[in-house]
Amino acid sequence: MRRRPYQLVLFDEIHERALDADFGLALAIESQSALRPDLRIGAMSATVEGEAFKELLSTEKPCEQVTSTGALYPVSTLHEHSALPAVEAVCQAGHSALQRFEGDGLLFLPGGRAIEEDRRTLQERLGGTVAVHGLYGAMPQKAQDAALAQDPGGRRKLVVASAIAEASLTLPGVRFVIDSGLARRPRYDPARGFSRLETGPASRAAIDQRRGRAGRTS
Repeated sequence: MRRRPYQLVLFDEIHERALDADFGLALAIESQSALRPDLRIGAMSATVEGEAFKELLSTEKPCEQVTSTGALYPVSTLHEHSALPAVEAVCQAGHSALQRFEGDGLLFLPGGRAIEEDRRTLQERLGGTVAVHGLYGAMPQKAQDAALAQDPGGRRKLVVASAIAEASLTLPGVRFVIDSGLARRPRYDPARGFSRLETGPASRAAIDQRRGRAGRTS
């Protein structure tokens, strides 16, 4: 039996601009142009530059742009400067935010080591009055589930997370987000011939996604 070819290639969270995603999109556009004019290509994101991608995808035929306002609530943004290292600055901001805002908090730091350091420090300072969880890809599934669930004892919650919580997850109860403005991204090292993770500034699109976690449910 002849297998049907794919009719649609969909690129989700296209704003993240990873090398693999950009290369895959370029190959899909080339395949559509040279081999499969019937192939449909879609690009999705909550923070994508719609007009730019609309022009990029309008090679064989005009690309349609579909916009949904969704149910996001407005979120205020505050910038707080600090001369402290990122881990300590985020820790202090998280401790202060508990006094200034209601609900649970989501704190973004790059990498499991920084997240665990911040989580332990917050636990010591808060003395068990607030549930403090880490959330990153290498954590056991049980620990990730605990970070996403409401606290069994009804305590407020702080979740110190990596970019895993940037777009794909909704944490109920989150009312404020604290962002270090940093991210770990793969960088190709030509001297070694492979990619390695490096910490650097997060993109504006990524930070907008993170900020939106505070406006999901309230």
